[in-house]
Amino acid sequence: MNVLIVDDELSAIEAVRNGIQWGMIGIENVFTAMNVQEATRQFDNVPIDILLSDIEMPMGTGLELLRWLNTHHPHVKCIFMTCHADFRFLQEAMQLGSVNYILKPLNFDKMELVLKETKDNILADRILNENSNSWIQNKKSVVKQFWKDFFLGEISPNKDSLTNYFRQKRLEINLENAYLPILIVTKKFTESVTKEDQKLLHYALRNITEEIFVIPGVAEEVIPFSETTLLVMLEMDASQDEHRLYNQINDCCRQLSDTAAKYIKEIICCYIGDKDTIYEMPSVIEALQERDFNNVIHESEVFYLKQERRTHSSVQSEFPIAQWREWLRQGRYNQVEDDITTRLTSKEQRLKINREFLNKFIRDFYYLIFGFTHDRSIFINELLGDEESNQLFENASESLEGMLKWVNHAIILMRNFDKENANRDLPVEQTKKYIDIHLSEELSMELIAQNVHLNADYLTRIFKKEVGISISKYIINKKMEVAKELLIHTDRSIGEIASLVGYYNYSSFNRIFTKETGMSPQEFKIRNRN
Repeated sequence: MNVLIVDDELSAIEAVRNGIQWGMIGIENVFTAMNVQEATRQFDNVPIDILLSDIEMPMGTGLELLRWLNTHHPHVKCIFMTCHADFRFLQEAMQLGSVNYILKPLNFDKMELVLKETKDNILADRILNENSNSWIQNKKSVVKQFWKDFFLGEISPNKDSLTNYFRQKRLEINLENAYLPILIVTKKFTESVTKEDQKLLHYALRNITEEIFVIPGVAEEVIPFSETTLLVMLEMDASQDEHRLYNQINDCCRQLSDTAAKYIKEIICCYIGDKDTIYEMPSVIEALQERDFNNVIHESEVFYLKQERRTHSSVQSEFPIAQWREWLRQGRYNQVEDDITTRLTSKEQRLKINREFLNKFIRDFYYLIFGFTHDRSIFINELLGDEESNQLFENASESLEGMLKWVNHAIILMRNFDKENANRDLPVEQTKKYIDIHLSEELSMELIAQNVHLNADYLTRIFKKEVGISISKYIINKKMEVAKELLIHTDRSIGEIASLVGYYNYSSFNRIFTKETGMSPQEFKIRNRN
């Protein structure tokens, strides 16, 4: 039993605290507050059974505190200490549910009798509640809440914390028994369902689980753990035949998987933990969650944590990216996809695939895509920049199925790109044609690069690699070539010819022409027309 004394006078609080023999009447803890605000904070921090309060206080009256209690903590019994013998105060206190009142100056012997009577009434109420159906239902909720709080780290996994929690909540959970957790996770739905329907189906899965997981001699709790996860906690004693127990659990998991797939269109996986003490359960649950995180094969299956610990090893796989890239150059798209599918879906490989494996493959396959776009001188986002591609890429790391869908989508886009651009000039040829057409204009690298949808620096590198000279040098050569033709075969003035090849300043044209040919335009014209 816990008591809270509320009075705005510290001397009055100390008098009550020291004047009553709390242990003799079965009161374990005495807490204090000097105003209504402090009192409400105490109720949020510790479980209070009896409130012993003054009525008249400057920062809120005892009657206001009682009204708050009736809303937030209706089970608390209230005794008022007051100087008022006024009937109106006492009548309102009684209407609000005050158990008793004691007039000041206080008679401690009488107070002890009133407190003992109040304590006895509380105990009687508890017995009645515990025998009622509402208590039984509430107890189930409290047990479920305990496991959730425990695994979320809100209750320390030590004997003192657990014992104190069970005493406060009046739970009968044996700390000496062994426990075995089973994580049940919905990996996917076999039909398209809305978010609201998913919630209803998850509720149905919980009901089915409660019906199926009935093992003789074993107490079980089915706890909603997240939107897609249920936790089954099995409690057993040392006399349980462990081999037989695991067989029964396996049968329950198989039956649950079959039932969920058939009736509520859910593909579930069951992860069976190790049998251990309650203190070790948080670490066991964490290991089960990690196993589920790494399960990227979204098919109904039962996993044992003991087996997983024995067989776990990091995935070492090499993929023939160079071979696949060569096949793409040859247009053998189907062969690339078939080889990837065979490598990833073989029975031997499926046993090794986890999230680490998927992430490694995704990096390697992305490098293959980069090679494809590099060979065709395009940006990756030109090929895979749409919303559907981005969504499939996000899903690729979640499951093998999602990753295969992304591979299929990417290869289809590669095939379509090559088909649509079979007769398209490559960037260098496009650049040459653009220069030829716009020779009379002022040409900038930015405009030329934009025309072929490439970065200017990248275009400069591939142009020089293929042609042997830079783009700027190619432009000058082309301008001089056209200028020579016009000087030899037309009667246009040198100024007009300069404009036709993109020089609007005669002196610039004269200087560059002289540098490239070793003579001035006028001299070139005279020599070549005679």
